Amino acid sequence: MKKVTVKKTKVVKEVVKAAPKAKPAVKTAKAAPKIAKAAPKTVKVAPKATAAPKKPTGLAALPEVVQKAVKFLDDRKAENIAVLDLQPLANLSDYFVIATAANAPHLKALGDGLQRLYKNEQYKGFRAAGTGDSGWVIVDYDGVMVHVFSFEMRNLYDLEQLWKSATRITL
Repeated sequence: MKKVTVKKTKVVKEVVKAAPKAKPAVKTAKAAPKIAKAAPKTVKVAPKATAAPKKPTGLAALPEVVQKAVKFLDDRKAENIAVLDLQPLANLSDYFVIATAANAPHLKALGDGLQRLYKNEQYKGFRAAGTGDSGWVIVDYDGVMVHVFSFEMRNLYDLEQLWKSATRITL
């Protein structure tokens, strides 16, 4: 067996001897100026990626109709305002804006005010239903339904529970 091992060693040594030796890379002072004088290479640099504009969140991300209705209700002291995004769930409406009025005259004033707001903003084709005495006023325009309830009616119909799988927008 020693003979086989010796032969393998000799073969390996012969292959190593037959391979040309690589010259070691040596940096000299003379080589550096030659590199400096060489024509500069043009390198294409990708333009800096600008930060994508941040998407607005919350109320700012909603359509103008929703924003104006929420602002109106908040300015007129409506209570417990909620916005539900129904787009992925129903084709009935895109958004529900739900608010509570303090009493029947307040409910009537909010309903009338929303109608006036939509008329002044020239939102043609809005529809309204309900009165202050009924306990529920709805104003509907372009996929946005604004529900203003009395406290009792809001608890009775509980739209937030009915549409509990809808996304609730934080205000």
